[in-house]
Amino acid sequence: MTSPPARRVLGFWTAVALVMGNMIGSGVFLLPSTLAPYGGLGLVGWCVSAAGSVLLALVFARLARINPTAGGPYAYTRQAFGDLAGFLVAWGYWISIWSSEAALAVALVGYLDPFLPSPVRAPSSAALLAIGVVCLLTAVNAIGVRTAGRVQLATTILKVMPLALVGVGGLFAIDPSHFAFTTTDGSGFAHAV
Repeated sequence: MTSPPARRVLGFWTAVALVMGNMIGSGVFLLPSTLAPYGGLGLVGWCVSAAGSVLLALVFARLARINPTAGGPYAYTRQAFGDLAGFLVAWGYWISIWSSEAALAVALVGYLDPFLPSPVRAPSSAALLAIGVVCLLTAVNAIGVRTAGRVQLATTILKVMPLALVGVGGLFAIDPSHFAFTTTDGSGFAHAV
């Protein structure tokens, strides 16, 4: 007996926001200051990372076309290598997701430092704040897919706005000397990537 096809509850823009929100993580706001000392090599590092992300997206797009069932990496691995491999991939993927969510909650609390310095700098209150963020987002997801999609759309817009402002503002501050390589021995390249 086959199950009925899944209903599509998310619209196009919400789906786009889900992908963009997952791609635009906390690193895009933290890494520029870390990569700035490497000059043009920082841009090379961004391009190498972007190329890897595009290749990974193409792999998943191809796998989804070959195996259109629900389940993502678990379903692809299970079909190709069997139940045990599928289980191991699902388990590893699940652990990576919840551990990265904890890291993102800690990063979000760090972003709040300029606005709430005393609670963020105290380890116990910072931990409670991070736990509260995780609980709040869990509640949003428990309410339903549409609500989670709306929250994702709103947060993606909030993430894209400062990036667009910096990008447009940066067009007026272009100076070729900012793209100069800072080292001649190639060590900066390894750090930037």
